[in-house]
Parts: sequence; structure tokens; C-alpha cells
Amino acid sequence: HGEVDLCATGAPGTASCRPRGSFAWTQRCRSGSMQSNKRQRREEAVPVPVAVPPFVANEYTGWRCSREEAAVGVERVDASQMTPQSFFERYVSQRKPVVLTGVSEGLHEKWTDDYLHRTAGDACVRVEVRPSATSEFGAHSKHTTMRLDQFMDRLIAGEELLYLTTEATRFDAQGRLAVVSSPLTQLLADITLRPSLMGKLVPSAVNTWFGRSAHGSSSGLHHDWHDNLYSLLRGRKRFELYAPCESEKLYPHGCLVRIHPNGRICYEGSPSRADGADSRDTARVAALDVEVADQELAAAEAAVAAGEKGAKKRRRAAETALDKAMDASLGSDAIAPSGGDEDGDVSDEEAEGEDDGDDGSFCGKDDFEDSDDEASASADGLEDEGMDDSVVPPHFSRVDKTRLADFPLYADAVGTHADVQAGEMLYLPAGWWHEVTSWSEGSEGGLKSGTHLALNWWFAPPDTSSFDAPYSSDLWERDYAHWVRGVLPKLNGLT
Repeated sequence: HGEVDLCATGAPGTASCRPRGSFAWTQRCRSGSMQSNKRQRREEAVPVPVAVPPFVANEYTGWRCSREEAAVGVERVDASQMTPQSFFERYVSQRKPVVLTGVSEGLHEKWTDDYLHRTAGDACVRVEVRPSATSEFGAHSKHTTMRLDQFMDRLIAGEELLYLTTEATRFDAQGRLAVVSSPLTQLLADITLRPSLMGKLVPSAVNTWFGRSAHGSSSGLHHDWHDNLYSLLRGRKRFELYAPCESEKLYPHGCLVRIHPNGRICYEGSPSRADGADSRDTARVAALDVEVADQELAAAEAAVAAGEKGAKKRRRAAETALDKAMDASLGSDAIAPSGGDEDGDVSDEEAEGEDDGDDGSFCGKDDFEDSDDEASASADGLEDEGMDDSVVPPHFSRVDKTRLADFPLYADAVGTHADVQAGEMLYLPAGWWHEVTSWSEGSEGGLKSGTHLALNWWFAPPDTSSFDAPYSSDLWERDYAHWVRGVLPKLNGLT
């Protein structure tokens, strides 16, 4: 291995992947802190070359572009010519990005400024704020909260430092990161939660991305944890793309440990299966299985007491199902299905807040002026994860293109690009690195706000090549069924 550093020149307090056994590697990878301010200043001034860590298990087997293909960009296909099965076989199972044209999804025409104001203007939203028009959104942005109509008015007035992202930072009542967040909770009637093109992939979240940039704003280079179906409603975007197998050349902030065959990336301290599940997910879903089985047994016993026909058979089946669910939960160390701290449990402080009538909203009346209690509350029953804006996530790249000499491996990374226009979609498999540059629309089509707007779906990454059974486990399908049963009806009550 050559003497080059994957993680040198990084920000203080982030892990650096140095050779195993070295004191520096142990201190920074385990504690995430610098050994001393003196050492920090020395490393910031002069990047320290170290060996490429030999312990990253790069098992990726999916598609990657050749240098010849890189300049051409990813393939573009007419969505109307694809069936769910052909799409899965050609792109999803191959882990191959593709731009879908001819999309007749329709929201790019329906979601005008007037419609969004009228339908969801009083929704409380979490907004990224970048320090200047040349700064990137993403890893280094701060966040604030405001009403959607206030956010939109500031965009229309020409402000380019704000960016609305609904990426979940809070847990729902069943302990998962929110599948849908404000303002999409107010727009649920417009959204297809499981697009037919994605076949049997299970959705993890639906998000919207809303901003303004006349000259192009960047997301920063990073990867996501899920398969992404990205629908552009306004503006245009360019995605700079790198396959998961290029991760070591992109200097992530976290310490790489494993890249699964399907591209799912794991960092030290955060192991997961190829489908994205970790021990907390399996425990949480097992606990929900027990809860549902217990409810069914109670209903069956009530049916027996009422003398209903077939009730005794139903009770026997319910008892068997409960025994099975309890055995599974014991095997998974199940925890209570109500999220909050790092184990998914609600903290004492949060529980006290609920007892006091706290609705779990993250946007109170003190967050902005001229708003009443009803308008300022998101009312979606979510618990805040308590994210720290000062901590750079592990899945963001350290590469600074103004100092490429400090990142020598980056020159060997093979990347490509995808250009997406309004009315088109991009499919991007989990683990694919991307930097998104966004440009606003002009005044065409009667939309004078000059904004860019997108909607995307995240799906649990499949870990098989079977269209009929894309996952080796039914965990995510069970989890989604619990969400539909226990959370979605409450969200629909908000619309």
C-alpha cells in the first residue's frame, strides 16, 4: 500500500482511518477526538501521509462506469417503455443509475406556488441555512424553523441562502425515523407512497427539496443509505456520481469498514446488513409484531366471549402467532417501539413532555413571529432526534477541490454524471456518491418564483437479485405494514 491518507486534513473531531494498531488510529476512530490541540494544528497545516487501511471490506459487485463511459453520463430511458420487472432487472439488481424521461407523474404541473401556499402554507418546516451564496448546503449548514409560506415568500423575494429538506431527524410513535415529514404530511393526498415502477421495494421515506439558486448551489459530495428515486419538479440538476467501490478514494469523514455487494456502506460503530437493517431495527419490528399479535389475541378472546362463529379457531391461531412473535422478539432483544434516544427509547425528559401535553412538534411559536399555536405546531407526533449541526456526518466526503493535492487518491476515482430536467427522474442505488448542483427555473410556464423543487423516495436497498423477492428477509415489509396500520392513519387525519 502506498503512503497516502484517506482521511487526513479532516475537520477536528472526526474519525481518521489510520493503520490498525497505531495509537493515532485507535484514538481517532474510537473516540472521534483529536489527541491534542497542538496535534490538531499540525495536521491542519500539514497533511500527514499514512497507509491506505487494508481492513475495508470492499465487496461491491454492482455496475461501475468505465473511464470511456464517464464522459457520456448515465443512461437515459423512456419510463413508459419500462415495466417494474424490466426496470428491476436492468437497473435495480445491477445497481446502475439511470435517468427516466417521459414521466407522467404530474406534480411538476400541480405544485405551483399558489397551490403550495393554499394547501400547506401553515406547515412548520425545517430549513437549512448556508452562510453565503458560495457555500455548500448539507454537512456544514445550520438549521432553523419557519412556516412554509414564510419560507416561500423569502425565496420569491430572491433569497438563496435557504433550502428546505424534509429528510427525517425525528422518530415517529413506533420508533422509526419519520417516513413522511412536514410539509408532505399536508400534501399526502398528492403523493403515491409506493410508485409502481419500483416493484416490491419497500419505501423508507418520502422527502421534498426546495430552494433557489440562479448560479447553482451544491449539496456537497456524499452518499445516501437507501435506493433513491428522485423526481425533479422545477429547475434543473446535475449529479456528479461515483460508484460505492470508489469510496476509499473519496475520503469520507467516517471510518470505512465494509461496502456490501449491493453498495450499502458501513462505518465503524454503525454495522448493518446489506438491506440496511441493524439490531435496533430488528428489535423494534419484533416488538411491533408482538404488539399486533397481542391485540389480535385480545380481539379473538372478545369474539369467543361474544359467541361469534369461528372465534375459537381464531383464538388458537392468535395464540400461535403471539407465541411465534414473542419467541422472535426474545431472539432479537426487542425494545419498546417508541423512539427517542440512541436505543430507540423515549427519554425520561421526553416522556415528561408528553405527559404535560407536548404534541411532539419541533416548531414552537417562539421560532418565528406572528404565528399562533395551531399554525406553529407540526402536530405529527414526532420526537426530535437532537441532531448537532456542528457534527459532520460520516457519509460526507472530505475532498476540497481547492486543495486537491491534499487528496491524492481522488484523482484516480472514476466518476460520471447525470443531468436531470423538470419532469424527469433519476434512479440512484444506495451507496452511490453524488454531489448535486441545483439551478432554479426561469419564468417559463408562468412560474415566476425562480425556484428548484424535487420530490424523492428512499427505499430499503435490495439484497437479492429476485424481482419477486428483493430482500432475503421480510423485515422491511413487516415494518412498512406496521407503519401503514399505526402511523399513516394519523397522518391522513392532518390532511
